[in-house]
Formats: sequence, C-alpha cells, structure tokens
Amino acid sequence: MNSAFSFLPAWPLEPDAILWAGLALVTAGLAGELLWRAWRLPRVTGYAIIGLIAGKAGLGVIDASADGLSRPLLDVALGLLLFELGGRLDLRWIRRNPYLILSSIAESTLTFGFVLIALTLLKVPTMPSIVIAAIAMATSPAMVIQLKMELRAGGQVTQRLITLTALNSVYAVVIEKLAAGVLHQEIYGNTLATILQPLYLLIGSLVLAFLLARACSLLMQRLPVNDEHSFVALFGLVLLAIAIARIFKLSTILALLAAGIVVKNSDERPQLWPSHFGSAGWLLTVILFALTLTSFQWRDIALGGLAAIGLIVGRFAGKLFGVLIFAKPSGLDWKQGVALGVALTPMSTLAYLLIDDMYMLYPDYDPTLRAIIMCSIVVLQIVSPFVVYRSLSAMGERRE
Repeated sequence: MNSAFSFLPAWPLEPDAILWAGLALVTAGLAGELLWRAWRLPRVTGYAIIGLIAGKAGLGVIDASADGLSRPLLDVALGLLLFELGGRLDLRWIRRNPYLILSSIAESTLTFGFVLIALTLLKVPTMPSIVIAAIAMATSPAMVIQLKMELRAGGQVTQRLITLTALNSVYAVVIEKLAAGVLHQEIYGNTLATILQPLYLLIGSLVLAFLLARACSLLMQRLPVNDEHSFVALFGLVLLAIAIARIFKLSTILALLAAGIVVKNSDERPQLWPSHFGSAGWLLTVILFALTLTSFQWRDIALGGLAAIGLIVGRFAGKLFGVLIFAKPSGLDWKQGVALGVALTPMSTLAYLLIDDMYMLYPDYDPTLRAIIMCSIVVLQIVSPFVVYRSLSAMGERRE
C-alpha cells in the first residue's frame, strides 16, 4: 500500500539502465572527440573503448545481452549503414573494370583459406573454423562508412574499399549461412531442415530485399529524396524491412545490403539519398560501436585469445595478398594496393551479429566460437580505425 510520501524516491536510490546508457553515450561522444582533437585518432576508437569499459569486461553497467533492446538497436543501426553501403556499390563500374570483382574474389578466398589454415594449426575444430573463416571474410561495413564520412575521404582507394567491403560482406553472409546449414545437420540430424534452413534464409532475404528496393524506387520517383519529409518515409521503409526480417527470421544483413545494391543499380540515373542519415545516423553509429564490445568478457581471452591472433594474422595476409594480385591490372599502383589491402582490416558489428545469429539457433554450441570472434573484434575495432586513417592519409584521400 502506498504511503502519503510515496511520491518521494525510494532510498537508497536505484538508477536504471537508462541512466547508465545516457552516461555511456555522453562519455563515448566526449572520448571520441577528445581522441580526434588531441591525437587525430578516429572517433570510433573512443566509442569502442567506452563500450568496453561499460560492458562485462569493465564496470558492467551495460549488458547488451541482458534485455531484448540491444539486438534490435544493433539491427537497425547496422541495417541502415548496410543499406547506405549497398547504395554506393556501382555494378556498372565493376562491368567496366572486371579486375575489381577478381580482386574481391581473391581477397575473400585467400582470407577464408588463410584463416582456416591458421585455426586448424591452432587445433580449433573443423566446423567452428569454417564458420569463423567465413565471418572473417567480411570487412566491417559500419567502420568503413563511418570512417569515410568522418575523414571526408574520397579517391580510388576509398571507392574500392567501399566496393570490396560490400562484396565481401555478401560473400561472408552467404558462406556463413551455408556453413550454419551443415551445423544444423550435425546438431539436429534432420536432412530436410538442413536443406531448407539456408535456402529459406537466403531466398527469403533476397525477396525482401527486392520488395524494399521496389518500394524505395517508387518513393524516390514521386518525391524529391533530399526533402525532409520524403526522407522520413524512406527511413521508415528501411525500419519496416528490418522489422519484417526479424519477424520471419531472415537475414537483416543480406536483405538491407542487397536492397541498397538493387536501388543503386536498377535506375539509369539513380538518386542518392542523404549520406549517413544525418544526426540520427550518427547517434545510431555511436550506439553501434559502443554496444558491440559490451558483450566481451575477459574469460574470452582464455578460450579464444591465441586463435584470435591466428585469425587476425591470417585475415590481414589474405586481404593484403588478394588485393595485390590484381592491383596493377585493376588500375592501382603497388602503394595504392598495399593501402587498400591494409584498409580492409576492420572487423566489427557485422561479425558480432553473424555470430550472435549462430548462438540464437544453437545456444549450446561450443563457446570457443564466440570467444575467438569477440577477441578479434576487440582488437580490430580499437586498432583498425587508426590503420584505415593512416592508409587513406598516405594516399592523400583524407580531407580536413
């Protein structure tokens, strides 16, 4: 029963998650700005560090797995960035320069192969190694888009970085879903479900991508895309697609990326909608990079730290050598080729969501799989922004 003084706060005071989330956002924003102004380090590094401090490995005030809100936020934030990334992939350019697709296939294939070899030598079981190698193919789309906008980068290396990131993200999702199908058979022993599981995910996601692309194209044909009101409608269409993907358990990653590609390349004179979604996009990006590292725990190092080193080394070598093979034929000199290969190192939220999808389907699967990916993400999310920054700066593609 309420007392006459029940309007007063209870004592001791009990702050809820909103308070900690607000403090984390304020701190992340300030930390990112401090790193940029003091040492010209990309702001995303500050966001990642604050996420690490606020998460399980630090103060523990934010637990991304404690409630049902963090995953939808991650899906929305990454989905919007993936849609923007897909909208930057020009298939006409690839047709004019087929060495771009060969370079993409080479760097992704070598990354898969080198990571698989490294993990096998480190005694990681075969199936987890295949899944991890597939995930390692992808360069972080969120990191690439964020750094391009933050550094105002533009040029041959930057454009190819965006193109290869979009392509290797598609490869990673498809191969990972196929590998998950094999795990389905291993765990459940149902051949029909094993065949249907990847088909349902891939075909369903592509159908959703086509429907979203058609809806966006119709909207842009009738309304000026730079108008604020039409942008709200476009933003809403993307959110609706994410919600449908979640309801039908489809891949939001593949659906949004493929939709962006279709929108970009289905029109002879495609309209480009505002980059980075303005202030809302920036806020979601801060949340994205901060939340990704909150799930990391120190025990992950004991489970997967050594294998993560193998993953990082094999991944770096695969992307660098794969790009250099076709650097000259595709129109890059060796210096640009090295810069591009090095700039492909970021690995972040896309890898986290792919591994999270795995454990949603198979919650009791070997925890080493998650530990290896999380250790790799921690290192690369903090270090790789500076690597990309230096690579683009060395090529003169960073703008103040």
